[in-house]
Amino acid sequence: MHPEIKENFQEKLRLVVDDLIRTLDDDIRAMLAKHSADGRLRSGDTIKRTMEFISEGNYKLFQAVIDHIHSMEISYYQNIENDIQALAISAHESYTSKALPYFKKSTEQANISNLYERMLPDVESSMATDLATFQNSLNTEVVKLKLSSSMTPLEKLFWGFEAILLLISMLIVGMWIKDPEGNYEPILVGLGIIVSLLPVGIKLSVKSAT
Repeated sequence: MHPEIKENFQEKLRLVVDDLIRTLDDDIRAMLAKHSADGRLRSGDTIKRTMEFISEGNYKLFQAVIDHIHSMEISYYQNIENDIQALAISAHESYTSKALPYFKKSTEQANISNLYERMLPDVESSMATDLATFQNSLNTEVVKLKLSSSMTPLEKLFWGFEAILLLISMLIVGMWIKDPEGNYEPILVGLGIIVSLLPVGIKLSVKSAT
């Protein structure tokens, strides 16, 4: 990665992390004041909301990385995915180190021994899910960058359509996880068939262009 682009990315993510922590602090202060007035300060609701605030911030951080790729219009090169992922993980670690003390304080208010240690894996699991989702999204963006450097307009249309279908599939999988009883399998099968046929369309478009 070009040094200037790397520096720009690092500064952007530093600012994002700082803003997310300020928002986290404001949200938790407002929540604590409300729970204190309602007599729920030491309840599980306080811990749950704190976990949700932290998870939301973590998701927004990774989304900011993807958004910045779009805003900078970075060109493809061989190690771009590893470079951007390393920057994202570094920012994630910075956010985590600043956000977890809020969670620890929240669990201490419940006055239950070892509650922080017992519930920390839940927070880490949520963050790991966000990271996996980000890695998938990043891979999609890198593939699009790679292909756009040598594709015809028709090929770009096919690959753009495939990216949309993959995104829809990810959203449906998320809905299925939340609602295992939902009848999502036929939709996923249909999308899978369409996605599998797209390479055929791409090959035909290349042949017709040559």
